[in-house]
Amino acid sequence: MPLSPKVRLPRHYDLEAVSWRTVCDTCQVPLRRQRTSVRYPIGLVLGQPRVRLVQEQCPSCHRTYRAEAYPELVPPHGNYAFDLIVQVGLASFLDHRQNGEIQQELDLRWGLRLSCSTISELAQSFLDYLAATHQAHIRELRECLHNDGGYSLHVDGTCEAGTDIVFNAVAGNRGWTLAGCKMATEDTTRIQGLLRRCVESFGPPLALVRDLSAQIEIAHRQVVPDIPDLICHYHFLENVGTRLCEKHHAKIIACLRRLKIRPILCSLRRDLVRRAKQKGGLTSAQIELLLEDPEQAANVDPARKRWALAYLMLSWLEDYRSELGGEYFPFDLPELTLYRRYCTAHDCLLRITVAIDSPNQTFPTLETIRHHLATVVEDKELMGAAGRLQKAAALFNELRDVLRLGSDGPHPLLHQRPVADGPVLARQREEYLQKWTDQLYHRRASECDADRTADFTIVLDYLQKYHGKLTGHVIALNDRPAPFVVARTNNVSEHRFGRTKQGLRRKLGTKNLARHVQAMRPEEFLVANLLDPDYLQIICSGSLETLAASFARNWQTGQTIRSQRRAKTTSHPIPARKRLLREDGFLSRLQQAVATVVKSNAKRAAVA
Repeated sequence: MPLSPKVRLPRHYDLEAVSWRTVCDTCQVPLRRQRTSVRYPIGLVLGQPRVRLVQEQCPSCHRTYRAEAYPELVPPHGNYAFDLIVQVGLASFLDHRQNGEIQQELDLRWGLRLSCSTISELAQSFLDYLAATHQAHIRELRECLHNDGGYSLHVDGTCEAGTDIVFNAVAGNRGWTLAGCKMATEDTTRIQGLLRRCVESFGPPLALVRDLSAQIEIAHRQVVPDIPDLICHYHFLENVGTRLCEKHHAKIIACLRRLKIRPILCSLRRDLVRRAKQKGGLTSAQIELLLEDPEQAANVDPARKRWALAYLMLSWLEDYRSELGGEYFPFDLPELTLYRRYCTAHDCLLRITVAIDSPNQTFPTLETIRHHLATVVEDKELMGAAGRLQKAAALFNELRDVLRLGSDGPHPLLHQRPVADGPVLARQREEYLQKWTDQLYHRRASECDADRTADFTIVLDYLQKYHGKLTGHVIALNDRPAPFVVARTNNVSEHRFGRTKQGLRRKLGTKNLARHVQAMRPEEFLVANLLDPDYLQIICSGSLETLAASFARNWQTGQTIRSQRRAKTTSHPIPARKRLLREDGFLSRLQQAVATVVKSNAKRAAVA
């Protein structure tokens, strides 16, 4: 609720800040006022006062004393209080609110009028101080992980097309972001640096969980070769499914585009909508009555009933995505689902039209739809591609069940955070995977279908290559009776990436996040740690209300991070000014430079 203006402090009220000491600690001599400076800070508690900062000095030893309480509220040499920085940062990165919304709330609730550019800078300062506070409590965080018996390190990255990759290192058993970095491409050296930071700060992990990246594998061998190198089951399954289904799914897409069935059916839908607008359509109640009890709708205009029924059939065909699981390829096969709907609708319409004496005259639109669907159903190439994809999808779903990564009813796999397996269940899953792999070898040996044999070979090659990295999630601990069970997916990181991008879309109102992901800082993933009570207890005594005090204690490190962030750098490895590109004769100069380089390379080759 907005505060009443009556309880707000007046703007530029006078406030004097002076040391609580009256005598010198060393000399025990009364202090004298040396200098007074005026500041105009802005904060939630302070409001907008005119602060007179008093600096005192010992006349004997000349030691200076400043107000101790003021730096606990406002950063030295800064104008915005820590509580304001926390308020803006939490609203921006935790609640994903737009700068305009934050601006409006500050005005209505606190009577503070800040520009959107100031709010953006305060949000970045929040990340600086949060990173500094995280670094300051590494020892306590490490002790907490040690009390758990250790931690599993989950390393993953996210990006958009054409952007840098933001890497995130997460303690899987706690869900804490431990460290992060940003790189143009998956660079082994940078990943090694990320792993070393985690090891130096939090100790060696019990296991590393990653995707199928070769760069992370090399970094693992260089930094922590003694710990298990485990593959995320989800990423493994995604790679196998893509290899199994991608070619056949692409062929179905090509066939449907060649037949142009969707544009034809969409055109029919538009014609039906146009007729209904011109001559009137049925209400929702009439449509429901027509489907539930057609005899009761006998008094409705026959033409309008035909239009409505044909429109319902076309709408059902276009609603094929309702059968999907809310996932993406290869876990969902949208074109195969659409093809199946076309086949089902064709068979239904065929039964309907057979029962009608003259379908072209009685129900011409349905007959037209059936005629167009017949071209899809009777297309040999499309039929073969769909049958081939169904074989591959059946084996993929079988592997998915073996790895226990099926969707939980209406909840997509990526939206879940699977409950960590217990030791018994984890060992049973690994034994079942080995047993299924052995069975697959026998099935391939006795299989007569060449397509299935090829699919078996693909899956078995993947299982053979990554077998040692798909098992071993139960790790015995010397000092504990219960073993440590490593989470077998990187869903913690994936969820964090997903929520961050969802928050960006909420703030920006755009689907294309390339520019904003390019500007994203790895420190943003630390914000999600604040949702964990144990993490909050470590860094700020368990309450967000004391986060500003933690920032005040670590402001020097925060200022260092801020200086590094604001240092002038370029994100272009080969910088080219627009002025250079737009000069007259640019192409001729470019041509001459290319010819010179070619000639120089030829001379070097001749000498060698």
